[in-house]
Amino acid sequence: MIFKKTSIITVCIAVALIGSCTGVSGQQSQPFTQYLFSRFLLNPAACGADGYTSVGLTIKDQWSGFSAAPSNQTLTGQMRLPREGLFGNRTRRYGGGFNPENVGLGVALFNDMRGPIRTTGGQFTYAYHLEDRYGQLSFGLTASLFQLYIDRDKVDTELGHDIYIDGNKLSSFIPDASFGLHYTTKDYYAGFSASNLFQSFLSFGGRNSSDYRIERQYLMLGGYVFEVNREWSIVPGAQIKFNEHGVGQIDLNIMGYYYDQFWGGISYRSGGGGAAGGTSLIFGARYKQYYFGYAFDYTLSSIRKYSYGSHELMLSITFGQSERFFRYKRRYEFQNSGQSGRR
Repeated sequence: MIFKKTSIITVCIAVALIGSCTGVSGQQSQPFTQYLFSRFLLNPAACGADGYTSVGLTIKDQWSGFSAAPSNQTLTGQMRLPREGLFGNRTRRYGGGFNPENVGLGVALFNDMRGPIRTTGGQFTYAYHLEDRYGQLSFGLTASLFQLYIDRDKVDTELGHDIYIDGNKLSSFIPDASFGLHYTTKDYYAGFSASNLFQSFLSFGGRNSSDYRIERQYLMLGGYVFEVNREWSIVPGAQIKFNEHGVGQIDLNIMGYYYDQFWGGISYRSGGGGAAGGTSLIFGARYKQYYFGYAFDYTLSSIRKYSYGSHELMLSITFGQSERFFRYKRRYEFQNSGQSGRR
């Protein structure tokens, strides 16, 4: 593909910032369709909120049919510190009301490719959970660091060279942070988070510009569990994203669960700023502590004429279902079918 030389660096950075500002909190990765299984990526306070340890891998290929289409791989892990401690020793209680059993820890490593642009990095999340008579109030903070890199060999310019990228450093390391609040009960969850707190700007070709600053993002999310009977439940959910300019994106979804063994649902995501959005079909199954999920995204924009849609595969394994883990897990688990994973 040929770009005019005066626009190449602008195009690259615009794709990196605008095209990826709806994903993982802190480092701005691709938007996930099956975010319900790793909510701490959107809201740090959700880390460890369900009381068990999980390790997951999400692979997403976007806009299939395009050469060098966006793709993302994200490896996640989260846990709640167990009652007996990490190595079987009982956690020590400290003064001032601090209890290690209330601590949730999470980590995420990701690689995001968008044509000539690669974003690679990681994040660490700390959350603290407080119980009341109705549910659990959580606070969380994420610190992240990622590298945004432009591959010069994958960029063709009209004249074969470009003053913005030729002979210059085409990578930038960007630190950032996110903060979140989250409230969980047996029947519903709700949360608010703010990401890109540092509002870092990018530096390419020896030039710094506030035009390439990463805007702070805000997100509200929530969901409610409707128990149809002992076998079935329906869980509608929503998330709303917006920035300081008020540009928003709405994600609405409804999921159905059968004994937490099988689930499926549909999601609609607006495009933001009046642009066309997309719809998604979500399917999943569980075998013991292993979770498998697949989502097919279909865009409603004009790009649908040339794309075969987007595909997202999720694999996850959970630990810590035993009684030695937290009071919160035992208190709010679904008594009839053990369906705690669906939130």
